Amino acid sequence: MHQSDKSLPSWLLIALFSFWVFATLIGLWWFQHDKLKAFADLEVDLQFFQPQSIDLLLQPYLAQAESMTDKTNHPEQRTLIHFWRPDCLCNRISQRHFSRLINQYNPEQLRIVIIAHPKSSDTEIEQLQILNGKRFIVLRAGDDLLRLPSSPSLAIYDTKQSLNYFGPYGFGAFCNVREDGFLASIIDNPNANSFANVIGDGCFCSWKD
Repeated sequence: MHQSDKSLPSWLLIALFSFWVFATLIGLWWFQHDKLKAFADLEVDLQFFQPQSIDLLLQPYLAQAESMTDKTNHPEQRTLIHFWRPDCLCNRISQRHFSRLINQYNPEQLRIVIIAHPKSSDTEIEQLQILNGKRFIVLRAGDDLLRLPSSPSLAIYDTKQSLNYFGPYGFGAFCNVREDGFLASIIDNPNANSFANVIGDGCFCSWKD
């Protein structure tokens, strides 16, 4: 009695491999077409290359965060504002940048303020707060912030509440961890009069929808 050969025929293996390659290419095309885009439009979003315009929008939220914390014991504390849209796939890509900054600086050095998209549900915001305890201050954005260009993104304020940076965590389809050094250098920069803003394409979701 001979045992039947259960191995797949070569033509079927080739067909399965070809289908996998085709599906991968379609997935990459969809990703680049749907998620890979410019962080900001130089014509439409011109105000977000000007620190005064950005700061004017963010000051009410910064003041709200100030009322919820006591900075008297932390005079060297900087503030990182993270613009969070929970339904954005690109959060997964930028998460390692965000996590690295959180781990690099303790709460006395860096205050983390998360501004959730206006369409974020109460449950999503509550879960985020529960998961991160007292490290994060979570605020819901009002319709006034719907003009922001993209998410995920961040703003960095220095110890004197001067805006030092507004923009993305990185660029490219999957970002690059070496860009974390650029953001850390801005946080560590003692010059209160400096402002950095960078442009480029990456995995971003529209904040305006």
